[in-house]
Amino acid sequence: MIELNVKFLPYEKIAEEALNFLVKYHPEITIPIPIDEIIELDLGIDIVPTPNLQRDYDIDGFTSSNLKFIYVDDFVFSKRPYRYRFTLAHELGHILLHKKFFEAFHFNSVSSWEEFVTQVDPHDYDRLETQCYHFSGLILVPPKPLRQSLLDNLDFISPDVEKAKSAGIERNQYLDYVKNGIASKIAPFFEVSTDVIVRRIELGKLEELIP
Repeated sequence: MIELNVKFLPYEKIAEEALNFLVKYHPEITIPIPIDEIIELDLGIDIVPTPNLQRDYDIDGFTSSNLKFIYVDDFVFSKRPYRYRFTLAHELGHILLHKKFFEAFHFNSVSSWEEFVTQVDPHDYDRLETQCYHFSGLILVPPKPLRQSLLDNLDFISPDVEKAKSAGIERNQYLDYVKNGIASKIAPFFEVSTDVIVRRIELGKLEELIP
């Protein structure tokens, strides 16, 4: 078993890393974040559509250990644009947060990557993936644009909120429903899934904006 001893990174620290990256490579922070252009043009990393990654290995993508290639499932690349963007941001998280772990090993094919992953301590692997999961949401849905978008679209959920209140339903009982409603409204603006927006609202502590 390979023990990486991956350090715990608070969500706030990951948010800081994501914001610093955006300030450097996309300082205007216009939405949607052009994640593919940043990766290919600014960082010089090749994005390689690869057949059957999902079917054969149950993954959407992976990064070579030399950090020069991001391999993405061909179907995700061509047919699932939101998932494609999230996959790129996730792999970018590995490149920025976990460079030393990747460079310490050698895997430049999906089979060698799979061999590496199966040997990594599950606790370490879970920590790697969780950090990149958070990073990808923060890169694609930055805090200030998310907050503004929520404020701009509160009217969209106002009828549901008023109906719930009129029926005597407590806020904690209707919150998830209206949170998903407003997330579905603004997700296309950021070009991410509704689930990504919901998690960003929760982890970004923005539920307080919902009446």
